[in-house]
Amino acid sequence: MIVQATPLYYWNMSGQIRTAVARLFGLEEGDENLLRGHGRASALLMAAEGNGFEDVVSYYDHLMEHLKWKNLGHVLAGGNGDVGDIKGKLELEHAYELGRSI
Repeated sequence: MIVQATPLYYWNMSGQIRTAVARLFGLEEGDENLLRGHGRASALLMAAEGNGFEDVVSYYDHLMEHLKWKNLGHVLAGGNGDVGDIKGKLELEHAYELGRSI
């Protein structure tokens, strides 16, 4: 199980997460295909100052489909420009419930 947690940067994951995902290619495309399937699962957690998660969700969902990993879903919290903006948001409850379900 992998939880990908990242801020939203220019409608995508951070460069660090994208680099980690790109490194999976060598494992996924080899003769043994060490990544595809095998009961693996992933969830995506993101926060952002604004909104606009559509592109990254499309990429993430496609990646999960390609890798044949169980997609446990996403928790996307937009509108967090200042310290404390996340307080009381429904997304916190969704993240908690996602964690409990794992």
